[in-house]
Amino acid sequence: MTENTHTPDDDPTRQIPAQDDDAAFVEEVEDAPRKKRKGLVIGSVVGGLLVLLGATYVAGYTMAGDKTPKNATVSGVQIGGMTHDEAVAKLTTELGPSFDTPITLTAEGTSTQIKPSEAGMTVDFDATVSKAGAGKSWNPVHIWNVLSGGGELEPVTNTDETLVAQAVAKAAPAFAADGKDATLTLDGTTVVTTPSEQQVSLDQEATTTLVADAWMEQDSVTVPLVKQDPAITTEAVNTVKTEYADKVLSGPITVNLGDGKTFPIDVKSIAGATTFPVKDGTISGATDMDKIWADAEEQIADIGLPKGRNASFTFTNGRPTVVPSTDGISVDKEDFYKVVQPALTASGDARTVTVKTTKAPATLTTEQANQLGVKEVTGEFTTSFPHADYRNTNLSRAAASLNGKLVLPGETFSMNNALGPRTAANGYVDGYVIQGARLVKETGGGISQSATTVFNAVFFAGLEDVEHHPHTLYFPRYPAGREATLYYGQLDLKFKNNTEHGVVIQAYVNKSTPGNNGSITVKIWSTKTWQKVESTPLTPTNYYDTAPITSDAPDCEAQSASPGFTVNYERLFYQNGSIVKREPFSWKYAATPQVTCT
Repeated sequence: MTENTHTPDDDPTRQIPAQDDDAAFVEEVEDAPRKKRKGLVIGSVVGGLLVLLGATYVAGYTMAGDKTPKNATVSGVQIGGMTHDEAVAKLTTELGPSFDTPITLTAEGTSTQIKPSEAGMTVDFDATVSKAGAGKSWNPVHIWNVLSGGGELEPVTNTDETLVAQAVAKAAPAFAADGKDATLTLDGTTVVTTPSEQQVSLDQEATTTLVADAWMEQDSVTVPLVKQDPAITTEAVNTVKTEYADKVLSGPITVNLGDGKTFPIDVKSIAGATTFPVKDGTISGATDMDKIWADAEEQIADIGLPKGRNASFTFTNGRPTVVPSTDGISVDKEDFYKVVQPALTASGDARTVTVKTTKAPATLTTEQANQLGVKEVTGEFTTSFPHADYRNTNLSRAAASLNGKLVLPGETFSMNNALGPRTAANGYVDGYVIQGARLVKETGGGISQSATTVFNAVFFAGLEDVEHHPHTLYFPRYPAGREATLYYGQLDLKFKNNTEHGVVIQAYVNKSTPGNNGSITVKIWSTKTWQKVESTPLTPTNYYDTAPITSDAPDCEAQSASPGFTVNYERLFYQNGSIVKREPFSWKYAATPQVTCT
């Protein structure tokens, strides 16, 4: 008996375990041909599909052509089946004007317009037609749009916001209005106000957005305005009117000085001193107390308070003596301000105030006058005049105005101020004056003789010559060149007291009588500063004549001829017997024509 022996590996029916690497390898080798055949089949199918798709795409491109889709419209305008240029031309003609319709900006009754094309808002018809599908393109979307027939589309637009903003800025002035401050003034004693007006401007930033959004949607927009109150509003003015103006002008203020003495500060005076200043954008009311005081002083002068008097000078036995000063009573200015100012805005009984009075010392006391050194004559002069009643009257009036005049150290004396206007009311009568090269009658004629006399007295006193005017014509009774004339408001005689002492003028007239000359004398009393003052000789030179005049004028005054000439001289100042100072003078006289009256 034969025994069959084999190993477990020889059993063909035994399952090979999965983890056996050699068996797996054998299986993969057997499956490879099958996988390769499968891949070839798939590749063939994909390739065929791609060829079919490409053929279809090319066919679609060919069918699309270069014209717009048959159903293409832009804002309701049919452009289907047109070439690019045809579609652009049609859109430009039919839509161009409507897309450039001016946009009207309105606000509070004001309007202006902006034209879109001038403000950077335009339609690109070329790009719009291209977007509609005109022309050939390999873009599948384009091909599909054409093959499907197209449809309605929005136009392609361009908006340049910078240009829109510039157009809005150009339109802005149409809406602009300057603001006006409210005002508060006085017309006499009546308060007058005017209302304020707001400053108005266009809100350009917001308007730029509105205009850009409105284009192609609407042809009118309501634009926003910016309003700003002025610095001085109606409300502010009304407040000042109520709280200040109405109160200060509510009635007079009564000032009580005691002893039954009162006086009013009337509304007219208050109004004249009241203003409404504006500072840093704020209006207020103000009343100038200095003006109130100035008006009150006139009232105080008439109320009967004892008046003070400065020391002055008179002449006794031909020499100056001091007239003593006296103190007076005056209203205390500081207290006046203190009590009157708050009463301005008060009412009722509070508008009656009591003001203190105070002693009013003289500004030049007796003691001060005695220390001025008015003790000796430092300069004097006398001129004579032929008899004429008007000379006696006018020169006497002038001398009375000059006599006793005090000129303090450093002060300037004005003869016109001392004499006042030469009027009948001031005591002057008609006399002869020089007018051009002729003598005519005028009130106050002849007082130039007093000016000549004063000038020479001042000349020899060594006082400073500030202003003097010699006559245009020469009169033999005057020192040639060393003389002066006056004409109120035009020609004056002025000198300055340039010493440390007081100067007092003494003036008097010896009246003329028929056949006898009169004279006027002026003396300057003070303390001598110079040893002496002299004049060089007054020698006329360069004589000349002028043609005679014949006149039939009703006021013609006949006169004889006299030559014109020039005179030069000097004022000499002496100290210790020597000349220490020279002052030159010169004058040219006009020739006097012979005047014959017919």
